[in-house]
This record gives sequence, C-alpha cells and structure tokens, in this order.
Amino acid sequence: MKKLVRPLVAGAGVTGALAAANRALSNAPLPTNALGGTRRAWRWRGHDIFATEAGTGPLVLLVHGVYAGASSYEYRKLFPLLARRHRVVAFDLLGCGLSDKPKISYHAELFVEQIVDAFEAFGGVPAAVVASSLGAAFAIRALTRSGDRIERLAAICPTGLAGTLDNESLAAGSAITTFLRIPILGEAAFNVLASKPSIRRFLARQAYADRARATSEVVDHYYAVTHQPGARYVPAAFVGGRLNCDVARDLPFLTVPLQLLWGEQAPAISPRSNADEFLRLARDARLVTFADSGLLPHEEEPEAVDAALEMFLSRALPV
Repeated sequence: MKKLVRPLVAGAGVTGALAAANRALSNAPLPTNALGGTRRAWRWRGHDIFATEAGTGPLVLLVHGVYAGASSYEYRKLFPLLARRHRVVAFDLLGCGLSDKPKISYHAELFVEQIVDAFEAFGGVPAAVVASSLGAAFAIRALTRSGDRIERLAAICPTGLAGTLDNESLAAGSAITTFLRIPILGEAAFNVLASKPSIRRFLARQAYADRARATSEVVDHYYAVTHQPGARYVPAAFVGGRLNCDVARDLPFLTVPLQLLWGEQAPAISPRSNADEFLRLARDARLVTFADSGLLPHEEEPEAVDAALEMFLSRALPV
C-alpha cells in the first residue's frame, strides 16, 4: 500500500509546487500602458479590450502582431509620431496585451471579425489601417469585407502567405495547444517557454536587426504581459496552427492601396523576399524597405517609418 501511496503523494507535491509557482508569476506587477494617450472604453462580445487614442485629424487604426507585447508596447515609438498629424487609435486583439484573456477557442476568424467591428467602433472617414505581422494578414482579410470604411492599408512585415501545414504538423501543433491549455501543467510549461532568457533570445534572433535593442526594459515588459493569467491561450492557438490566415486568395480582392514596409534584415521566418509575392498578388501595392531593421522597423527606425507612412497616408487617391 505504501508503494502505491508514495507516487501519489510525490505527484501531489509536485503539482502543488507548480501551482504555487504559477500563482507567484501571475501575481507579478502588471505591465503598464506604454502608449499613453486617452483610454477608450470598448467592450467587445462581453470582454474588455484595451484601446487608447491620441491626436486629431484623419483616423489611423493600429493593429498589432499576435504575441505577448501587443499594442501596449509594439507601437510605443510610432504612436506619438503618427499622432502629430492624425487621430491614432491602438487596440488589443482579444487575449493579447492588456485586454481580457478568456479561455476560449481562439482562431483567425475571431480576430478578423474583431478588426471588422473596430472599424465601426472607432469610426471616422477617411480612415487608414497600419498593421503588422500576422495582425496584417487579419487586417487584409477584414478589409476585403469592409473596404468601404477604410481608404488604405500599411502592412509592416506581414505574414500569412505560408502554405497549408501537413497533417503531421497540424496534429503535433494541436497536441501542444491542448497541453498548454491544461490548468497547472500547461501553465507551468508555458512559463518555462516564456522565461526572460527565452524572450530575450527570441527578440534578439528573430525580431531585431540589432540584438542590442532587446534591452532589459523591453524584455521586462514582454515578460510581465506574458505572465498575466490566461496569457498563454493565444500563443497556444498560434502553435497549433489555429491562427493560420493564408491571404493569397484575399489579396487580389483587396480594393484599397497597400503599402508594404519591410526590414532588409528580416529573418528567414518572414524575409524581405516575401514582399515580392504580396506585390504580385495585390492590385495596388508599393514597397518601402529599411536597411537597419528586422521585423520591427517601427521600433528600430520609427522616424523613417513615420515619414514613409505620412507620404502614403497623405497621397491623393485616384478619383
């Protein structure tokens, strides 16, 4: 009997220790709003969404990439620059950044629908969208459905042109997604994956052209956002392929002008050469590149990105 009980006691002890560690991390100080501006109340489908705005003039909506930092940090340098000449609104996608993080089934269409609803929620015509990474793919699909509300789209290192994953990859990703959603063990595994060294390594190798830009301040913010309760659900969905959004079929139907902004030193996960396919598929597209940037030119070269955006946003549209 003792031989049977000991493993159970040991297992309970490990589970208890993991639960305590998870609670300690989730009780860490919350991240701050790095954008500033005036908070906008937006309750979407029963959930509170972080949104803030600044400036006056034509409306520009900012759509962030799908990762821990989200709009509360990604646009911290570009936000005030754009606000000098525009009314700029930044908002979180559900489950990201400073917004509610419910345990629901996250998928690409959910975020596309949220972006469509944001066009209505924040109003203003003419309007433009600036979106990055996978958020740009969601925005492209959203604009094919609500292009009448938006005049133009600027996409920063967009993704969403990858081919369909094979069955083996989908099965493995689905298993990881399921595991990461488990209350104690899944949360503990995610906390290990989202440690400060892991975050710093990812940013230095995959996001920035200059690794020195992955400073302690940046890492600390991402770490704080990542360890909020429920922060693992969107990354888990991403790993499982549930956020895949292949926009190759959407781009030919995009009726608004498209500006692509790409860092020349972007890594293999989203190389500069991918821009050529976006240019080929879109009806009206142009490309601006930034020699000293990776996947985040709006962080590494914000003044240059702002200048490129201003030329695009102020350009007269054909009658």
